[in-house]
Amino acid sequence: MIKDLKAIEKKALEAIRFRHRSYSTEKTYITWLKQFQSFVKSKDLSNLDARDIQDFLSYLAVERKVSSSTQNQALNALIFVYRHVLERDIEDQIYSVRARQKRRIHVVLTVKEVHALENNLLLVLHN
Repeated sequence: MIKDLKAIEKKALEAIRFRHRSYSTEKTYITWLKQFQSFVKSKDLSNLDARDIQDFLSYLAVERKVSSSTQNQALNALIFVYRHVLERDIEDQIYSVRARQKRRIHVVLTVKEVHALENNLLLVLHN
């Protein structure tokens, strides 16, 4: 089992390149790996489990208030590392607080506002 972060990073880069992922994916996954390592402090990555990843994802959602897409990006990076580098499939064991997507409120004009708009347009067109 790989224990040190540099060795895990190196193996992750090899796995990413072997699968022909883009350079931006490579940078992103390594960045998330480092942030996760920083979050779990001095714990050995190979001894961490789904609970540690759940805690990290919850921290991202609650404390750092990241978007749901950012949280998903972190999750995908960590799943990739665990599956292809540490050879542990933990995806089905992860249940965390999910970042909320912003609710978009549709702007709808009232009937009265539409009539006022029509009247103003008619005035402009006839002048």
